[in-house]
Formats: sequence, C-alpha cells, structure tokens
Amino acid sequence: MEREAMNTKVVKKLLRKNVVGKHNKTVDTVKNWFPTHLQDDAKDVIKEMVRDPEAPVERYGGARNAIRLTSVEDAKRYIEDLGFDPP
Repeated sequence: MEREAMNTKVVKKLLRKNVVGKHNKTVDTVKNWFPTHLQDDAKDVIKEMVRDPEAPVERYGGARNAIRLTSVEDAKRYIEDLGFDPP
C-alpha cells in the first residue's frame, strides 16, 4: 500500500475514534484497528508520523507509547494535503 494512503488511513481512524486532547491510545491499540496484513505497516507509519513535525500525530504521556492527534483541524488539513478527502 502506498505510504500516503496508509498515513491517511491511520489519521482517519484516529479522527473517527476522537483520539485528540486528553484522549489517547497506545500504538499497539491503534495498530490492532487494522487487518492483520496491514498492522506492521500501520505501526511503521505511526512511528514515522510522530517524528514528522508536519504530521498531526504526537506522542503523549509518561511512557510515550501513547499517541493522539494534535488537533482535528490539523488532521483534516493533513489528509487534504495528501490529496484525500477528510471524513
């Protein structure tokens, strides 16, 4: 799967589940939202996005294994910038 499409899928899932603000999920939880054959790709994409300042995904919490969206607006803009329609 193309990397941009996978980035979009991850961000859309986080948007649908409202993982923003104090609401956060672990990387493994988010990875498990995907079919088995896409879980490794999802985990890789998440790891890349938390390092990318342009991506709307950030680490959260003491252990830093939790992630969340920086904001709903950032997520929608990111999806549009990749050429996809936001939810």
